[in-house]
Amino acid sequence: MSEVFVVDRAAFFGGDWPQGFTPLAGAAAAHFLARAADAGRYVDRPTAERTPAWKQWIPYCVLASRPPGAAACDGVFLVRRTNGQTEARLHGAWSIGLGGHVEPADGQPGQDGAAFFAAALARELAEELALSGPALPPATFLGLLNDDSTDVGRVHAGLVYRVELPCDAEAAARHVAVGETGKMAGGFTHLVEFGRVWQTDAPFETWSSLLVRAGVVGTFGAPR
Repeated sequence: MSEVFVVDRAAFFGGDWPQGFTPLAGAAAAHFLARAADAGRYVDRPTAERTPAWKQWIPYCVLASRPPGAAACDGVFLVRRTNGQTEARLHGAWSIGLGGHVEPADGQPGQDGAAFFAAALARELAEELALSGPALPPATFLGLLNDDSTDVGRVHAGLVYRVELPCDAEAAARHVAVGETGKMAGGFTHLVEFGRVWQTDAPFETWSSLLVRAGVVGTFGAPR
């Protein structure tokens, strides 16, 4: 990958981006995705990684399982990033988010920004996952994720999505597995087990931590 899709930091929020997860839905979500696409362009990735005046858009997707008729999700796709990941600053980190950069192979955005980013996310998920069952349900856009407190976060911004499989965590684990095993390890985990991981000092990447605290996968307190 030599180029990635970016926007000027100053083009949004007067340059002062909100910290953490900002939910967006309906017309507000459609408007934001349209602006995110229209204002963007492809630039050299090494330059983008050291230019905080730009934000690289990252479609970032949480996979959850929800049994039919259940009021809430019972499982989440949990991975740990290995040394095979391109981003060395995330090696060893736990994550509930899958996805990656928007690349020139994803084309140029048209009039529908939502479709542009959804297609980029679909490509990333196809690369990162191995499916032994039906295709994944469509992803739902949830909002913006931003963390300017770290070197990685200052040059990236997340477009948060969630995919809910209509089955329990055990069935989801049989149908969806890690595809890029050289870059990450893990799979679907029941929220009971996830809670045990979250209650330790395990090194979650910051974006995932922010989404857990925001209740995207269930109700969990701060880790000890």
